[in-house]
Amino acid sequence: MNRPRLLLVACRVFERELEVLARSAKTEMQIHYVEIALHQQPGAQLRAALQAEINTVPEQGYDAVGLGYGLCNRGLVGLKAHGLPVVIPRAHDCLGLLLGSSKRYLAELEKQPGTYFQSCGWIEHLPADRTLRPLAAGEGLAMNREEMIARYGEEAAQFLSEEYAKFTQHYKRLAFISTPVAKLEERDRRAEEIAKQQGWTYERLPGDLGWLRRLVDGEWDDKEFLVLKPGQQVALTYGDGLIAAEPA
Repeated sequence: MNRPRLLLVACRVFERELEVLARSAKTEMQIHYVEIALHQQPGAQLRAALQAEINTVPEQGYDAVGLGYGLCNRGLVGLKAHGLPVVIPRAHDCLGLLLGSSKRYLAELEKQPGTYFQSCGWIEHLPADRTLRPLAAGEGLAMNREEMIARYGEEAAQFLSEEYAKFTQHYKRLAFISTPVAKLEERDRRAEEIAKQQGWTYERLPGDLGWLRRLVDGEWDDKEFLVLKPGQQVALTYGDGLIAAEPA
């Protein structure tokens, strides 16, 4: 029996985890990575980039397109399937996928609402001269002060620094999601350093790659995944399913 042919379009935050899962995937899978920097842009830009990826997948070469993304600042709303089905996890963002379920992700937020989550992927793409890179912040908050002064001038840089302080002031805990990937201990130490710099408590949470594994294995249960049929698009819902299919 032939394995399903899957083209997975994924955020680079999952790159190390997908390297592990690809070795035993039950699908015949190829992965196209989208740069993590898109998380710092408005949702419409993420949607446009993902739509462009979907539109270029050759129908004769694959059975489905998978997305290694969660809802991610509503960046998936309005995304359309054309010639192939598009499989999307019913996740709020990458954090739930790395923790194994939305239930666990929301439980961690309920336990400590002021939690800033990190993972190996986020740490890997966090330049060493930055103190912090917010998950969904604007470009200015991803730059250090010298870069802000050079680009915007002293007065504007001061304003951006103040906004950065407002953004981070409600955080109390940094939770590092630990997954079985290369250089785990190095990323773990870097996350703990960030927590100390910010004056937050530090906690290491064991990750769970089951949800990602089911994505790459073609086990697309409706409770965990939305499968868009050609001619449908993603709509936002307010129940546990997060997203639904509607006519494009």
